[in-house]
Amino acid sequence: MRSKLAAVSVGLGVFLIVAAALVRFYAYPVLATVPPDYEGVTELEAEGAEVFNSDPDVLAPETTDLEISSRTIADSGADAPDGVVVWVNSTTVKRADGTIFQQSRERAPFDGTSGAAVDCEKCDSWTEVAAGEREPAVRQGQIYKFPFDTEKKDYPVWDDNVGEAVPATYEGEETLDGLTVYKFVQRIEPTVIEDREVPGSVFGSPEASVQAEMWYGMTRTFYVEPKTGSPVDRVEDRVQELRYDGVSVPAFTGTVQYTQDQVDELVDDAKSNATLLGGMKLLFPALLVLLGAALLAAGLFLGRAARRGRADAERRDQELAGV
Repeated sequence: MRSKLAAVSVGLGVFLIVAAALVRFYAYPVLATVPPDYEGVTELEAEGAEVFNSDPDVLAPETTDLEISSRTIADSGADAPDGVVVWVNSTTVKRADGTIFQQSRERAPFDGTSGAAVDCEKCDSWTEVAAGEREPAVRQGQIYKFPFDTEKKDYPVWDDNVGEAVPATYEGEETLDGLTVYKFVQRIEPTVIEDREVPGSVFGSPEASVQAEMWYGMTRTFYVEPKTGSPVDRVEDRVQELRYDGVSVPAFTGTVQYTQDQVDELVDDAKSNATLLGGMKLLFPALLVLLGAALLAAGLFLGRAARRGRADAERRDQELAGV
């Protein structure tokens, strides 16, 4: 009986140790990547933003609350290399009265594990600069998210307005509703991003039109859950204005951030996903190894005891036979 128990214990112990290796080195990498069929909507807001009203009857800045909806869909049929994910993002910015202030679309390939942009010609990466008018785009740095197992270091993060990746500096840990997050801050000093023809009346000029400079500056703060690399909150202090002949006119100035409902939803999702990923990476394999080792040791002990028992029985039989 002992020998049967020993064989079962050894076999089960070996199985659990192998299972631990499969969980850590196969199941975890499969989970620690962006799903190919991802689809989601992120809701943001800006209270009291200053924006330029380009209506020919207005042509002046105005102050309004903004509602921003960012919809992202993964192109699961994209002709992309293994490990590369292609997302199509559509963003709509509405004024408080429901009229549309801005709309934009983009298509971007990135590494499903690191979250970093990938230069992939066949992935068809573009930015839509006007309705139906697209320009090819080659991006760098992080785009939509940070890496799985985000580290406490600086990361380059892509900014469409300046057309380059700008460092997001690691500035410590914080807690959002019981969730530990890493804080990263990206600072873009005010710079000219384009020249634009604008009616002279906007600047009090008698000229019919003038070439104004579009200035842009940004302080963007990310709050990232490190195991998943997912931002659970983002706050953008944005200054974008038209300048001509010493006169500045707001084009889009204000603080854009996730709505509180959006933050609550993302924090809840991050808690469950981080628990699962953390377990798959360390806790579950460790438990399986410990249990497997215990069963293996028990099986070896029982096997040794069974062999000793048989040897003792044989010795007693030999002694009785010699009487």
